[in-house]
Amino acid sequence: MEEFELDPSAVEDAAQLVGEFGQREKQNEATAEAKQLEYDTEQKALTEQADPREADQWGLKAVAKEAQSAVTGGFQDTASSVATFPERTIDALSGEMAQEKKEKGFYEPDWQPFNSYSDPIVTKTWWGNLMRGAVHFGTMAVGTVAAAKGLAVTGIPLLAGGATALLKAGSLTRAASIGALSDTVSKTSDGHNAIGTLTKHYGWADTPLTTKDTDHPIMMKIKNIIEGMGIGLAFDGALWVIGKGGSKVKQQIIARNNSVEKQTIEAGLAQLRKGETEFRADKNAPIADRHQGAHISEVDAQTAREQLGRTRNEWGSEDGSTGSVTTPVQRERVAREGGTTDEIVEDTLRKLLSSDKFARELDAVKGDRKLLADTYRDAIIGFKNIVEGRNVTDMTPEEFLADLFAKNNIINDEAIWTAENVVVGDLVVGSLLKQLRDTGIAGREIMDLVSLDDIDGPAKQIVDTMLTALFQTKKARLIYSDEFRALGAGKARNRAINDAVTAEMQDAKDSILSILKIAKDDPDDDLLNALFEAFSMMNNVNQLEDFDNFIRVVLYGGKLDATAPDRTGAIIRGLQEMMSHSILSSPKTPFRALMGTSAATFLRPLSTALGATLRYPFEGDAATIRASLASMNGMMEAIPEGFQLFFTRLNSYWKGDMSTIKTRYAEFTKSDVNWELVRKYAESDRASAGDKAAFYWANMIRNLNNVSLFTYSTKVMASIDDTFEFLLGRSKMREKAMRSVLDLQGNGIEIPEITPELMRAYQDDFYGQVFDANQNLTDEATKFARREVTLTKELTGKFAKGLNDVFSAVPAARPFFLFARTGVNGLELTAKHTPGFNFLVKEFNDVAFANPNNLDSVNKYGIYTAEELANAKALQTGRLAIGAAVVTMAVQAWMNGKMTGNGPADRQKRQGWIDAGYIPRTIELAGVRVGYDSIEPFNLIMSTIADVGDASELMGEEWTERELQKISLVVAQAISSKSYLAGIQSFVDLFAGRPGQAERIIAALANNQVPLAGLRNEMGKLFVPHMREIGSGIDQSIRNRNLIMETIAGEALPIKYDMLNGKPIKNYDFFTRAFNAVSPVSLNLSVSPGRQFLFESGYDLRMSTYYAPDSTNLTDEPKIRSMFQKAIGDQNLERQLDKLATDARALASLAEMQKDIRDGNRAKYDARNYWHNGKIDQLFQQARKVAWAQIMNNPEVQEIIDEQKNKKRAKLLKMRETTDILNLPYK
Repeated sequence: MEEFELDPSAVEDAAQLVGEFGQREKQNEATAEAKQLEYDTEQKALTEQADPREADQWGLKAVAKEAQSAVTGGFQDTASSVATFPERTIDALSGEMAQEKKEKGFYEPDWQPFNSYSDPIVTKTWWGNLMRGAVHFGTMAVGTVAAAKGLAVTGIPLLAGGATALLKAGSLTRAASIGALSDTVSKTSDGHNAIGTLTKHYGWADTPLTTKDTDHPIMMKIKNIIEGMGIGLAFDGALWVIGKGGSKVKQQIIARNNSVEKQTIEAGLAQLRKGETEFRADKNAPIADRHQGAHISEVDAQTAREQLGRTRNEWGSEDGSTGSVTTPVQRERVAREGGTTDEIVEDTLRKLLSSDKFARELDAVKGDRKLLADTYRDAIIGFKNIVEGRNVTDMTPEEFLADLFAKNNIINDEAIWTAENVVVGDLVVGSLLKQLRDTGIAGREIMDLVSLDDIDGPAKQIVDTMLTALFQTKKARLIYSDEFRALGAGKARNRAINDAVTAEMQDAKDSILSILKIAKDDPDDDLLNALFEAFSMMNNVNQLEDFDNFIRVVLYGGKLDATAPDRTGAIIRGLQEMMSHSILSSPKTPFRALMGTSAATFLRPLSTALGATLRYPFEGDAATIRASLASMNGMMEAIPEGFQLFFTRLNSYWKGDMSTIKTRYAEFTKSDVNWELVRKYAESDRASAGDKAAFYWANMIRNLNNVSLFTYSTKVMASIDDTFEFLLGRSKMREKAMRSVLDLQGNGIEIPEITPELMRAYQDDFYGQVFDANQNLTDEATKFARREVTLTKELTGKFAKGLNDVFSAVPAARPFFLFARTGVNGLELTAKHTPGFNFLVKEFNDVAFANPNNLDSVNKYGIYTAEELANAKALQTGRLAIGAAVVTMAVQAWMNGKMTGNGPADRQKRQGWIDAGYIPRTIELAGVRVGYDSIEPFNLIMSTIADVGDASELMGEEWTERELQKISLVVAQAISSKSYLAGIQSFVDLFAGRPGQAERIIAALANNQVPLAGLRNEMGKLFVPHMREIGSGIDQSIRNRNLIMETIAGEALPIKYDMLNGKPIKNYDFFTRAFNAVSPVSLNLSVSPGRQFLFESGYDLRMSTYYAPDSTNLTDEPKIRSMFQKAIGDQNLERQLDKLATDARALASLAEMQKDIRDGNRAKYDARNYWHNGKIDQLFQQARKVAWAQIMNNPEVQEIIDEQKNKKRAKLLKMRETTDILNLPYK
């Protein structure tokens, strides 16, 4: 074959061609990418041109577009509602709506006037929806009045009479009727209206929205926030709707707009006078964005003073605000130009004195110091808090005022001086602090749309407000200081005051500006946004004055001021969170949560239906029966959707930051931590070396807590809670639909047959009354039900709340009670199902005795209507009926020997029983012992019945006070056995000085602090079977909780053997172990007759293997104990006990012992006095002697024997040595 040769030049040419081709390909790809990018940019620009709201950051045009959409959309909604109302009504009553929803999945009228629009009107923000709802309501109301006037002149008796009655009704009745008719016709009357939008976005706005109090401090807070966003028109719309367009509301709206316009003109003129040439929002108002120069409107000084007083004294107003008493020009002069607050004080005082009410007050108190202190008590206390800062004293207002007069040498005109310095000082600082917080919230609302540090934007408003408040604060403190008298008098004193305050202000000003500079230097807006989160939480002057301290308290913990609660620092809190996740990481924990929550959820409608049925003969309320059955049906039908929601939420949580996830065990939010702010502070020059180190550790812990593997169980449970929230909501929708249909029937309106299909379609009309647009619950009764079934109700009882507060305030004790809220709520839910104990629950009594005509006492349970009260009463009756059935079943099971409780109260005796095969808290079903620990809320009922029954057998039936006290201990034992309350027992054991308990508890705490403790424990049981015999050392306790690591630990921990048959305890096959590792319900075979006889006999097994027959102490020798147990068990005591359990003499002896106990003779005889126990002891002692003889020649055993003999010999020798040490004769 001819050899083939390559031409080198040809190879080079080919390589060059390949290279050039590759380069051209890359160039083509780059060109294509550039063209695509250019195309995408053009498309984005075109999209933004068509709708400026598509931009990443909104400007003036975007806000204007949203406002335009809100107005035109409101008119469109009204037109569409009126046009489609007849068809929607006919279709709903004929069943066509239900049929169409069943076939298509949605309903749509055949004719809709705006369906042909290719560009629908859409609002994209909550405030846009608020404005749209206001416009829609307003036009509906106008239309309703116009229609009523038209009907009044028709001459048709029914129509004309009704319309005339509406027009002649009183203002309140007329407004309510117009509102009701408007809602009936409106296609958006499901709660997505102006008021609903405001309530959903600001949950704390319920009070003024319910009471229609447009002067309420909460309404002032809403006003300040919305004005700070630059969209005061949205507030005007909401105010108009709340006040039903009355004259008072119109005056408020006009005054608000006039005030904002006046401030803008005044600030613009001031900027022009100073010759400012650069852009400023006020002088260039036509081209400024809405958030620039967004001023908070003023109110008259007396109104502001009254509003400030309401925030201090009126329930529901404490989080409210006042209107502003300062202008932007005044604040900027103090903050930027080194001015003083004298102008603000004089202006505010002048406005106060112009008020007739304030003038009369002032005249009345002149010359009477006590009356002066009483009249201005709130202002004096507020001023006192300002000047004392963190060094709060116990002086009364009278004493403080007298001290203040003495320091200032005030003799005459005390009232005027108090008004100027105390009342005005308190009002200025108080209103500025409220304004600062509200501006912080406003900035937080728009941080994703605009840049907060734009010229004259929210950041500038924050700085001006902070510095003005600080100046007035420091001035007030100087007036109260001991150095004040040395400043002279008259104008010289005023100049000295201002100079001293200005000098002192410099450091505070530098601190604030440097922190803002850190924020501005951040490449993105995360830090500035976090800073606004912090501003939105500032409620007092101490937080404002010492921003560094604010950050350090977040980092280290402590108090923000003397009256504030102790905060847990980020490091301790992170470690607590890590321990929670670690404990909850067992695979069976989510399953247990699923079982408990599903039982509590599905039992609610079932209990309500049962209770309503039981109450029907007495109350005749069939509607509650039908509504609860419909509720149950709706819940069952929603289960498939619930599964979809579960996986959607789990996927979201898996990718999310743990600090944003709320679960039944922990609630952390970014606003609570402000972590980016802490990070930047720690990286700045203001932080000390200690601050930097603390942040490093806290941040490392935080990152570990964000690892999904470590927090998987918590995230799964959060998804479970969200799923059952959805099921409860769907259940409520179906219930509301059924009640609505029944109401229509009751009013004589013909409707088609009530079918599941009709109810399924009709319930969707109630979606907006139960959920908001983000699928969060809004219905109060359902929200309460959600908190109840997920065990997340806030602790309000004195004992429960006090206990939780103690552990929160003392972090070192927290590990013993990590799940306080869950545990106490679990106990309360059990009590609600337990006859007799139900009266210990305040909610039960409140609901039981509530009057449908006055529901104030039950509002906190989500009950605002007579229907909800009927539901609650039926639910209570049904729960007690089910609880009574469970009690009866449990008593029967215990009497038949098929249910166990916790075992003996004595821990060592109980452990002896467990070692002998006793399985606590189980019930026998079909020959299998099933653990009932996870059968919430009935597990505590069952274990308590078994424990009380066991105790009665041990104590006798003389139910004296002494015995009842012992039974209470049995109940306490059952409570402390619950997993989320077991920490109480450990806490008690730690300080009780019980041998070995400190080491066990320390080992548990150390193990739980490392991630995945629960998972490690279950995996150890799965792959390294059998119980282990351990000593009291910390290392062995930790190893016992991490058996999965035993394969690399060298010598394994010794196995614990069953003394009755010589088999390892928990000698399960792999599949049983795998089931028990993930299932909250454990399965075990029933015990043999001999074992059951042993448990009933009263024989004491505690020391069987802790001491050998020759008295060798094996307490600290777990390996030898293991060998001893095995040798005893190899003699098959179980077979001998089985025989004894059928022996007539033994059975008669046991019966006699039980009779003596029942007759009250328990104290006369010991268990060892009975023949059957003597026989059992004979069997055990013989087995122990044989077993010890078998193992005592083992080198390790012999070593222990020799060691103890040597110790005993040494003790005897020492005794002999010291007996005659002084050669004294014996006495």
